[in-house]
Amino acid sequence: MNTTTSLTGSHLRTYERIFQHPISHNLEWRDVRALFGKLGTIEEEANGNLKVSRNGHTLVLHSTSAKDVTEMDEVMALRHFLERSEAPQINPT
Repeated sequence: MNTTTSLTGSHLRTYERIFQHPISHNLEWRDVRALFGKLGTIEEEANGNLKVSRNGHTLVLHSTSAKDVTEMDEVMALRHFLERSEAPQINPT
């Protein structure tokens, strides 16, 4: 499944910003949260972190008071999670 074919509007723009080169500096956390809510499931942990699950993969987003995703490492973690979780994980039998 190609993720971008199932996305429209603001979700698609957010997805494209995550993969934009050079790295986008106007990527808002609320948009990232909305995108991940569309693509997978989100659980808010007691400490305020968000646990995102998709196709057998999990990413923990640490709570922040910042409005935007500003760190290159954060954007790269989002990219890698989306790439790894693109296809359902196959369990060997």
